[in-house]
Amino acid sequence: MVDPRQLAVLIRIPADGPYQDLTAKVAAVRPTATRMNVTFHDGSTFPYGHRRVLELRNPQAVPLGPQQRILVDGRPRENLTEAYRFRDGSQDWWHIFPGDDHYFSAYHGGRVDVVPSVAPHPQVAQVLAYWRAIATRLPEEGRALREAHERPLSVHPDSVLYRYLHRSPIEQVERPESPPLYPFDTNLSQRAAIDSSLRHPISVIDGPPGTGKTQTILNLIANIIVDETKTVAVVSSNNAAVDNVHAKLVQAGFGFVTANLGRKTKKEKFFQEQADRNLYVEHLRSAVPMQLPRAEEMTARDQRLLRLREIERTIADLYTEHAAYELERIHFRAYLDRHELPDQEKLPVLRWRPAKILAFIADTDPELARATGIAGVVDRISKYFKYRSMRHADAQDIDIVFRLHQLYYDAKIAELERKIEQARKLLDGSNFDDLAAQQKDLSVAWLVESLRQRYAGHATRSYDFGYRRHWQDFARDYPVILSTCHSLESSIGTGRLVDYLIIDEASQVDLVAAAVALGCCRNLIVVGDLRQLQPVVTVPESATGPAPDPVYDYRRQSILSSLTDIYGAALPRVLLKEHYRSDPAIIGFCNQKFYQDNLIPFTRGVPSYQSMVVVRTQPGDHMRWLDARTGRPGGRINQREIDIIQQDVLPQYCAEYSADQIGVTTPYRPQADRVTDALISSIEADTVHKFQGREKEAIIMTTVLDDRPGLDKALKFADSPELINVAVSRARKRFVLVIHHKMLPKSRNLSDLIGYIRYQFPDKEFFESPVVSIFDLLYNDYSTVLRTLASRVRDESAHRSENIMRAALEQILSEPGFQGFWFNEQVHIKHLLPDTDRLDQRQRKFTRSRSASVDFDLYNRITKQRLCVIEVDGFNHHENKPDQLALDAIKNAICAAYNIPILRFPTTGSGELDRLRTELAALIP
Repeated sequence: MVDPRQLAVLIRIPADGPYQDLTAKVAAVRPTATRMNVTFHDGSTFPYGHRRVLELRNPQAVPLGPQQRILVDGRPRENLTEAYRFRDGSQDWWHIFPGDDHYFSAYHGGRVDVVPSVAPHPQVAQVLAYWRAIATRLPEEGRALREAHERPLSVHPDSVLYRYLHRSPIEQVERPESPPLYPFDTNLSQRAAIDSSLRHPISVIDGPPGTGKTQTILNLIANIIVDETKTVAVVSSNNAAVDNVHAKLVQAGFGFVTANLGRKTKKEKFFQEQADRNLYVEHLRSAVPMQLPRAEEMTARDQRLLRLREIERTIADLYTEHAAYELERIHFRAYLDRHELPDQEKLPVLRWRPAKILAFIADTDPELARATGIAGVVDRISKYFKYRSMRHADAQDIDIVFRLHQLYYDAKIAELERKIEQARKLLDGSNFDDLAAQQKDLSVAWLVESLRQRYAGHATRSYDFGYRRHWQDFARDYPVILSTCHSLESSIGTGRLVDYLIIDEASQVDLVAAAVALGCCRNLIVVGDLRQLQPVVTVPESATGPAPDPVYDYRRQSILSSLTDIYGAALPRVLLKEHYRSDPAIIGFCNQKFYQDNLIPFTRGVPSYQSMVVVRTQPGDHMRWLDARTGRPGGRINQREIDIIQQDVLPQYCAEYSADQIGVTTPYRPQADRVTDALISSIEADTVHKFQGREKEAIIMTTVLDDRPGLDKALKFADSPELINVAVSRARKRFVLVIHHKMLPKSRNLSDLIGYIRYQFPDKEFFESPVVSIFDLLYNDYSTVLRTLASRVRDESAHRSENIMRAALEQILSEPGFQGFWFNEQVHIKHLLPDTDRLDQRQRKFTRSRSASVDFDLYNRITKQRLCVIEVDGFNHHENKPDQLALDAIKNAICAAYNIPILRFPTTGSGELDRLRTELAALIP
């Protein structure tokens, strides 16, 4: 009797076929001089001399227990009593005993994995149990997640899941040796993101809208699979994001490396399409090896391009700055048109550079303490020679100063145009476009040749649903696995690890789904945007209780936010800055409102084209509540807004676009359904949540809500910053906001959006405001010069109270509740007013004095509308001087006449920070 614990009998049937393990059927094996006879349990014998019989002896007994698990075809085998591994050269076989002495299973080694299993730390066990409780309560479509968590979840000690749950530090690792490859278009931020991702076991790529997240993922894949030993999986919470990556790889000619798996129908499609793919691989295998440059040459070329890409980014930055100054000049000119100022031709500064104009204004500012004695004489002589051409101008006449401001805009814009032209010539003279195209072509060739070598030594084969039995071969043939998060484990097999996992649209991936994917990888690259929509959760806290740790909270965290909370500043992350999708004005709102002006638009606006529009309904409240008993989802609808879209918006603002280039989005599902019913079918209508990750030439947003009382909760949802950010950034060329007649004044983000559109298109205004928009570019430049000069000519302690207030404002306006607001210093009171029609003679005279300024002017950086002004009243300078108190009263009266809130802070007070927070919060809608 053959003992399967000591001997494995392999017989090749047919003669040129694969070995089969027939140990269970063999009673004895007797070699003779010329052949080897095999006797089976039923007494039959068969000479196998003309075939090959292989005996594998001296097996390795594999210990079983809680420290490791045995998986067959990617699935764990439970309740095993013994396991033996037989090896002989290329042959690797297993005999696994489930508990019956007379029964065992034989498997080829490629079908068996031994997975280490570590008993979780008690706190880790609590987190896993919490996620398992949630998974068991998921709706039917969450069945795959339920099964994965009920097994229970495998936490391989080499997996990112283990590192994530144990909060292991993120160390830096060596980057792969191959030269950096960019077979898809790239830029500075994307290069930095790829480099960071390959140097760390966990990393984040922050990808705001339109910054090329998919391009970055494609180039990442190329740099991973250029090593034939590496595999990478790309997952997301939905198939759309993954299918987009697959489509781009297919379009570029690299679809043959991908296995687009997941649900059964996708696997069936994948298996059906193998024949064409295998023909392509056969052709690739037989191709003549390509002659490629040395790796050092590729790296040197990349470094040369790196310097040119910095110039390319500088040009885009300059265009953005130029557009901002142009727009501010338009507003400033409109302001000057309401005032009688001296002709600029009478001012002999037309050839001065902008820096010199500002320096003159700052040097003559009455707020600066003057030097006395010999120092004062030297100072006056120095200024005489420095600004000799302005010696006859009255530097204390505020109208002269305002005209100098106008000249500053002209000079600054001309200077920016010169810089753009110089940078353009430098870029064109360096053959940047040709070098970038060469790098792309060489990267493609390098990748193709590496893939040819990957496939050259192996026969091309077709797979079916049993592909996991041949996982090593399958992973070599298909190094890129595409799946949803919850399907990845079933796609590759429990306990198996891919080398890299890329999670796309990570802000929408909840922790229960992410945990399954994190258990399947050694390195993690998270691509997403915390300023876009978070995952929609379906299990309430009442069903499972609170999370054992806030960073693992299913209801409040995505995988992206969770990693951010765990690692903080230690988390390797790179922001993609270059934006390629939307008109500069459209992305400009998102940039200023949500991304702290860190994005660099590479798009160019069309002169006189209104890319953003606000359309108001007629007066009246038009929102209605749709009863769920109608058979459709219950919720809010607004038929009047739908009528406006049909009758006004589409013919007036979208006629230039085909129906499939137009999208209608809304916070509410019933409204999206109503729009779908009302419009032609090829105009797509959906919720903002469903539009995330997509784009259209024109986006129309119907807000649905009206101004009736009691809608605070609904407004909080519809006005959420993530929702507004996603809605606006879906548009490439035009964004139309359809909103209630009163424009929801209690909203914060929608109000900012409306104010921003008003500022961007002043000749298209739909309402008037008596408050002048702040000229923040001018005053930012001026404040910098003024502060630098003040530090040279006076002791800073002379205005220590203002320095304290500045520090307080910087702190408070950086807090979450006040983000989007900022301040300028020493703004002349006349710049606060659209005109002086409401002032009496004494007040008008006061506004003509150059010293008539406010200490701090707080404004909304998005809409440029004023929030309030702040005065810091020093005791000696104010309360001890009746004349100054009288001037303060005039200033108060001027602000009251134009409804400008003025906050005064005496230096003898206390609790300024708390008071400042309270009063500013009361002024914000």
